[in-house]
This record gives sequence, structure tokens and C-alpha cells, in this order.
Amino acid sequence: MRRVAVFFAVGIFLVSFAAVASADEVSVGASVSYTMDLNDPATGNTSIYAGGEQDEAFGVDLVQIGVSGARGDVSYAAAINFGDTADSAGDTEGGNATLAIANIAYDAGGVTVTAGRFGTPIGYEVLEPWGNGNISRSYGWQAQPISHDGVTVSTAVGGADVTLGVVNNFSVNDTSNDADDEMGLIGAIGTAVGDWSLNLAGIVTEESDTTDITMANLILSGELAGMPLAIAANYRENDVSGTKTEMNGVALYTSTSIGSADLDLRLDLIDDEGITTGGTNTEVWAVTVTASWALSDGVDLRLEYRHDDADDAIFKDDSSGGTDDALDTVQAQLVWSP
Repeated sequence: MRRVAVFFAVGIFLVSFAAVASADEVSVGASVSYTMDLNDPATGNTSIYAGGEQDEAFGVDLVQIGVSGARGDVSYAAAINFGDTADSAGDTEGGNATLAIANIAYDAGGVTVTAGRFGTPIGYEVLEPWGNGNISRSYGWQAQPISHDGVTVSTAVGGADVTLGVVNNFSVNDTSNDADDEMGLIGAIGTAVGDWSLNLAGIVTEESDTTDITMANLILSGELAGMPLAIAANYRENDVSGTKTEMNGVALYTSTSIGSADLDLRLDLIDDEGITTGGTNTEVWAVTVTASWALSDGVDLRLEYRHDDADDAIFKDDSSGGTDDALDTVQAQLVWSP
């Protein structure tokens, strides 16, 4: 019954979009994929996958429908997500149909105030598959928030863009954080350093009066030897009643073209005390190569190979239910983003 109600609501949502399409911008995107773990696991290492499915499965990664527009100095945006990664942001009341963003922004003449649900300023990768060069996500993405409920103020200071805000804790988990009396503080600053772009963002928050979370992300992007290059460094600390765990990591991104294929390469290294590795203190590195071909306007086919290697046996990677210190996966994905 709940599923029927969701689809009924989606129908109303689409009709509403059609009614305002002449005045607003409607956006859509969709992604489906197939994942196979070459090490024949018994159970899932689902955290690194685009779809969150079992280790050999087809998945509907994400379907997103959004609308945005402006009326004078006021602009607005809303989007609904469906699919396997829809609830990754932590909005657990929605299941596989969640509210991705819903906000109103007011331009007060050089200062923009945004209220509602909006994407995080933290991190290089995003939830939408068509916004990333690779199919799978980095370990740094697993440690970061995806979206926030709150209020931000953005302005330009000298040559830098600055954003400060107050949000409902680390994520948008409706079952706990909206009822929690603790708020989180977020901030971001972006500027140019010569021909390169530098962005620093972070969050400081407390959850349930027992857990303090601090995360910072630094992104440096530009060109090196004629090739695009981005470096994303992450730091996160969890303090649970005085017991601290940390994660330090860096990811390097670059891309090139060979014939009709676009190639995206990511090198991912972390030193983690258990935040993204299931509680095990270990060091992990991963290399990911993704090839993509444009099948038609707005439709891409992607093929990816990924190898993960850890100092400890953290991967469920044995048909008997054991563990291993290495993981090899291949994925195929169709992405539609007109």
C-alpha cells in the first residue's frame, strides 16, 4: 500500500511539473548498473558500490526529478530521488523515495540566504551518478554528509566565495536528527590560486548529546601537463563520549580520452580507525579506472574496474563467509542525463 501511495504521489508531482514547465526548469536523470565482485563473496561489500546491491546484481542506482526557478530576487529548487542510493543521505523515513533537495534562496544584494534542504558543500563527489566520473565512490565520500536541512548565508569576500550555515547535525536523518536539540555548523570558502581552484569546507556537530563529529575537506583542482587534475583531502574525527576515532584520506582524480572513449582515473588512499572500514583500524588504497562512451545525446555507457587493497582482512570476500585484504570489482552502468 505504501508503494502505491508513493507512485501516486510521484504522478501528482510530475503533473505539477508539467504545469509550471513554461516558467521553470525541469531536470531529470537516471542510472542503472550491474555489479560483479570477482572474488566470489558470500555476502555483500556494498559500501563501495554505486547501487548498494549485493555483490552480483543489477540495480536501479538513481532516478531524479527536479524543478528550479526564480521570481525576482527569490529562487527555489526541489528534487525527488528514487532507487538504490536514494536514501544514502540518511533520510530513512523515505525508504527508496526521498526528498533530495527543497530550498528557497533570497538574494539580498550581494548576500544570498538559503533555507531548506540543500546539497553539502563538503566533498568532490556527489550522489548523482551523472555528476561523477566514476561509477563507484571513494572512501572519503562514504565519510561525508550528502545534504543538510538548515540555513546558509553566502557572499563574496575579496576574491573568495564564502558560505556559513546552521544545520540539523551531520545528515538529514528524519528519525533522529530533526528531533535532536543539537545543531551543526558548516562553512565553505572557495578561491582561485593562480590557474587552480581551491575549496575548503567543513562541519562541526554533535549528535544525541554523545557523539561529536568534525569533518574537513580540501579540494585543489586545475590542469597539470595539459590534463585535468583534482586532489581531495579529507579529515574526520568522531568523539563518542570521549573515545576518538579518526580518518585521514586523499583521492586523486584525472581524465583523458582515447579514441571515442573517455577515461576517468581515481587513486584513493586512507588511514582509517574504523569510520569507513567497519570498525577496523587499517590503511586502504584503491585504484579505479572507468571508461565511458556516448551512445546518444545525454546517454552514456560506462565500464569500470576497481581494485581495493587493505592492511587487514576487512572485505567479505570468500564464498565460505571468510574475509580477505583485497577486493576486485567490475561494473557496467547506463547513465541518462539530458
